[in-house]
Amino acid sequence: MIEDHGRRRRGAEVCRWREAQQKRRRRWSRRGLATLASCFALVAVGALGLAWKPQTPPEPDEYAVVVARDPVASDPLANPPRHLFERPPVTERVLSLDTAINELGVERFVESMPILRGTAGRIESLDVRYSLDTELTRNVFKILHDGKVALGHVILLDPDTGRVLTYASTDVNQFPPNKLYPAASLVKVITAAAALARDPSLAKLPCRYSGSPHTLTRKSIDPPRTGHEISLREALASSNNQCFAQLAVHALGEAPLVDAISRFGWLSEPAPAHPAGTVDPAEDRYDVGRLGCGLAGSRITPLHAVQLAATLARGELVAPHWIEGVHDADGREMLLPASPAPRQVMTPELADELRAMLTDTTLKGTARRAFRKRNGKPLLGPVEVAGKTGSLSGTDPKGRYEWFVGVAPADHPEIALAVLLVQSDRWWRSASQIAAEVLQGVFCEGRKCSPELAARWVSTQTTTAATSNAKRGSLN
Repeated sequence: MIEDHGRRRRGAEVCRWREAQQKRRRRWSRRGLATLASCFALVAVGALGLAWKPQTPPEPDEYAVVVARDPVASDPLANPPRHLFERPPVTERVLSLDTAINELGVERFVESMPILRGTAGRIESLDVRYSLDTELTRNVFKILHDGKVALGHVILLDPDTGRVLTYASTDVNQFPPNKLYPAASLVKVITAAAALARDPSLAKLPCRYSGSPHTLTRKSIDPPRTGHEISLREALASSNNQCFAQLAVHALGEAPLVDAISRFGWLSEPAPAHPAGTVDPAEDRYDVGRLGCGLAGSRITPLHAVQLAATLARGELVAPHWIEGVHDADGREMLLPASPAPRQVMTPELADELRAMLTDTTLKGTARRAFRKRNGKPLLGPVEVAGKTGSLSGTDPKGRYEWFVGVAPADHPEIALAVLLVQSDRWWRSASQIAAEVLQGVFCEGRKCSPELAARWVSTQTTTAATSNAKRGSLN
């Protein structure tokens, strides 16, 4: 009896212990479930927080605010945002923009750009109509693509109005268009213009040099007693470094040469967000010679180069611009900043003389092969091109910098052109070849090439310029 009673008591204790354990497990299970539920809730809230972001307006840059108050509906907006005039659409992305036909029936690229308007920071959009010709721009990018150009810039300009017809760049990160690059032999045009303005008889005097025309030593900045003799015209066409170093040292000197470079706009900003060019100070006559022939000493942007080309038309320095019109969200036209008036940098007669000399560059000089067909006939038929080549090694980016600038037709310029390429060890097209193909698209249609065909691109430009200038105000 005693043993049975003990077994029953131990069994009851075991049952109570098991019941307590079950209750404890149930209690912890409820706590665990609550904990898990809380965790899931926190995760869900966090996920929602990551997925949902309030739609706040973007941070404005320093030029984002357009006007402080809404203008009267009948009045044009007086102050377009400045950044519109600093960021030309130069990459191939421009080909994906919308297009519109202007009042003269010309197709232009149009971009909708968001801005902050008014003191409340309301986001609206502006329709920006660029001056870039859609067909020309497409053709230029195709030429760059077919020529496998990795680093290049091509700019086409109306030399009368400064309107940019094409502004194409292949890689704005590695090779920005608004950066300074070695000007190379392009400076020879300015050296020749400055020397001839001082003494027109220099055009008829021979230059004497010895050895390679492209090699310059301290001794060769002075004419040798004996050697080869060529005219200034031949020196331009062949890009003779010795002749132009001698011209810079003996006919000009450092101060007049730098003054000429400044007068041609190289030491000023050619357009918003494009830096002024630079000239290194000369320590001796040899440095003056190197500056005058382009072996060292000057750096410019591609816009400076196309400005130089445009001066060959009528001797005037024009300001490049690439915006034709801006409209607000209500379709009202905004006042554009007034373009600087063209500035005379050399006489029209001197410009005519230089163009005549520079036709030899494409006929029998450094660019002759690019402007000839395989059968030897001129690539552009009756259209002659006055141009200048240049090449110099650089390091940022590394490679050989190749220039071509020019105007066409040479006897009555309608188009100014600048091409800058950076060539690596392996390349497929020179700057002169790219320039020749671009001008072929301007002046040729099928097998026919004619100066009159340029009217397709520039005849409406002058008319539009006269209209838009009347609508331009000042950018305060």
